[in-house]
Amino acid sequence: MKEILIALMLWIGANTNYNTDVPLPSIEFKSQIEMENLYYGERPKREGELYGFYNIAKDVIVLPDTWDKNKPFDLGLLVHEMIHYLQDVNNIQFNCTAEMEVDSWPLQKQYLESVHNYHWEYDGLWHLMVSTCPTFE
Repeated sequence: MKEILIALMLWIGANTNYNTDVPLPSIEFKSQIEMENLYYGERPKREGELYGFYNIAKDVIVLPDTWDKNKPFDLGLLVHEMIHYLQDVNNIQFNCTAEMEVDSWPLQKQYLESVHNYHWEYDGLWHLMVSTCPTFE
């Protein structure tokens, strides 16, 4: 796993302005149920919709125990979570946690296309909604 993390860190460093001269992130593999319990806690769960997450409180990337280093999509998922890790260790300030998604989705897509020739689409309007801080009047 260390070699994969180093390779992804090099790719991220070459394609972003994030400082990647930082320790490699810690990774934990959990069952889907364990991931959902950790992520959602007491909040209502959206079963089956969680692919992984960066636990900022514990400074660890949590991936499903079904994660496969041989699947491009799974590697793209790790890139996505590594972006959140780098946002944290680079002390990037956000108005809300949703803003952390502004970079992560496009970089995940860029990685998949440029490294694996894997075409992955997501809805641009949806991305705008999940990466914008809610406004309350």
